[in-house]
Amino acid sequence: MPTLSEMAKLSTDALQAGVFENIITANALMPFLSFESMEGNSLLYNRENALPASATHQVGDTWQDTEPTFTQKSAALQIVGVQSPLDRYVLQTRSDQQSQEAVLFSSMAKSLGRKIANLIITGDPGTTTTEWEGLTSLLITDSRLLMMDDGSTPSTITGSETELTLDRLDAMIDMVEEGLPDGLMMNKTMRRKVTALSRASGSGVVMDQIDMFGHQVLTYNGIPIIVNDFITNSEQYENSGGWGSSTATTIFALKFGKDKQGYTVLHNGPVLSPDIQQLGIKENKNENLYRMVVYIQAVLWSAKMCAGLAGIDSAA
Repeated sequence: MPTLSEMAKLSTDALQAGVFENIITANALMPFLSFESMEGNSLLYNRENALPASATHQVGDTWQDTEPTFTQKSAALQIVGVQSPLDRYVLQTRSDQQSQEAVLFSSMAKSLGRKIANLIITGDPGTTTTEWEGLTSLLITDSRLLMMDDGSTPSTITGSETELTLDRLDAMIDMVEEGLPDGLMMNKTMRRKVTALSRASGSGVVMDQIDMFGHQVLTYNGIPIIVNDFITNSEQYENSGGWGSSTATTIFALKFGKDKQGYTVLHNGPVLSPDIQQLGIKENKNENLYRMVVYIQAVLWSAKMCAGLAGIDSAA
């Protein structure tokens, strides 16, 4: 429970009123994300597996029937939420300049947003059943992680961390079909590495800045770079039993949204306006109890619209 001294910091004179945030909450990924509302708690969808076979014929040929095949996939919503108390004494006596309830909701929303942003990368229902599949898990399942050391796309991650090369980065980008990806997502360490490699004589890489969503965004050969520090520099990949010292990180090439058959966040209810529940007064304490919840899942409609370059040595 927050202490009275902590709450007193938020009850000040009018000049100092307001929460002075020293935690950076801006997430460069969020403006790119595509959200899709769904009914119920589970979605079945068909992913194209094989096309009907075309052939050449002459007059009078007997034609063979061929049919497309599909793989049925499912996605069940998961519950992500936070629960926090607020002392009723504080609520009544320390709300002279600003609402203690509003301050609490702001902190809860910030926590919830960060958890969602983290799970978009690291979600692994194979390890924690209440999580949805993050990008790393989705791409491992579909063998869409290109390994930095040998250029393979294994379903079980093996190998050694290897220093980034632009040739391998370009090969991963080329795995994304139907045009360039919407963005290259990486952490700041990899952005510095890509920038340094681009400066090398003869690299041929063009890194410009463009205006997107009211901000200047760096591009790699015309592809926006999305900085996301929830991508760790010590990646522990799912099924990576033979992984080495783990100074590994990943760069993702992504298309977003159902129209592009790319990465999409599914939700029931207004995911950007979470369900705020006032649970009443706790029986054994003089506190109000609040809960903030979203019901959420993520899918990759077509495996060919996203890829990742894994096992990049972040320490090199």
